[in-house]
Amino acid sequence: MSSYTSSSSGYRRRPVVGYDPEERALDRITRDAEDRMSKKREARDEARQYRLEQLEKQIRATDEANYLAVNGNAKATKTRSQLIKEKDECEKEVLKDKVSELENKFERAMILYSQVDNEKSTLLYEIDLLKDDLEEKDELVFQAKREAKNLGTEVKLLQKTIEGLQLTQQQLKTEIEKRDELIRENGLCLVDQLEEEDLVSCSTASTEFQPRPNSMLLSLNTISQIEKAIPGQQNLDEKLKKMVDMNKKLRQQVEETEQILYARRTRQSDHQNNIVNGASMVEMEREAAKTSELRLRIQEMEREQATRQGNYSRVESQMNRYKSQAEQSEKECTELKSQNRQLKKELREKENSLEEAKETNAHLQARLEKLRTMRRV
Repeated sequence: MSSYTSSSSGYRRRPVVGYDPEERALDRITRDAEDRMSKKREARDEARQYRLEQLEKQIRATDEANYLAVNGNAKATKTRSQLIKEKDECEKEVLKDKVSELENKFERAMILYSQVDNEKSTLLYEIDLLKDDLEEKDELVFQAKREAKNLGTEVKLLQKTIEGLQLTQQQLKTEIEKRDELIRENGLCLVDQLEEEDLVSCSTASTEFQPRPNSMLLSLNTISQIEKAIPGQQNLDEKLKKMVDMNKKLRQQVEETEQILYARRTRQSDHQNNIVNGASMVEMEREAAKTSELRLRIQEMEREQATRQGNYSRVESQMNRYKSQAEQSEKECTELKSQNRQLKKELREKENSLEEAKETNAHLQARLEKLRTMRRV
């Protein structure tokens, strides 16, 4: 706010501390007030001069009238004129003093009026600034509330999604338990193929099933037969490979034996009439029985191998599907948890911003009420 002090050369305005727009407004208001005061001063001087001239005219007219009306003694007239003149001079002095006093009072009143006007303009300008700040804060508060509402809606949607994924995960676990139960009922074992050692995880001894890409299901009877057929410290994968190689070799031997038997039968058919004893026939029957036995064993091993391969392919496809579903569910749960944490963090930041905006709004409201109270006073 600005104030004025009187001096011999005029009025000097104090510097205004504030923003540049406020200073310019106060300067403009001060210049307007000074112009109005100078105009009023000139008008007052002219009115005073006019009143003095009129008063002098009235005094001269009164003196002339009194002088013409008096027909008495010249001495008495002279004495009366002197008394009137002295009285008029005294009245002039008194009027001059009153006029000077009134001028001083008027100047002080004009100074006070200018100060009050400047203070009023400054307060109005500050009120406008506070109103602008209040509107901006209200806009920020409204925007923060809207963002908080949107974040709350997104959090609810994410919570519903998380609940759905948890339900899906629970269903997958239930399906895995059912599959493990089927494995236990069929008396199968889960065989994991490792590079260095053979890890056999039987479903009768495990409560949780974690699928691996290089696993297969075998029955206990099949495992015991494989161990009996190929003893040693090797893993089941290598033993199965050896069995396949042995199967191929046995097939080749059977084919060779059949060819030999066919050749012998051909030779024997040529010399059948010349054979006297039946020793060769007995030997041929033994070889044929041995060949039949080998053929039966090969067929049984082929059937078991085909059954194992079918079970292995089916279980491997199921395990891969369950594994991909479990990995996808875990990945989605992790992403949703991270998004939930991020949204909660943003929600807390928005709430803090909202609280700060509310505090600033309350402070501005209190300041505005204070300014209104000062303005009323």
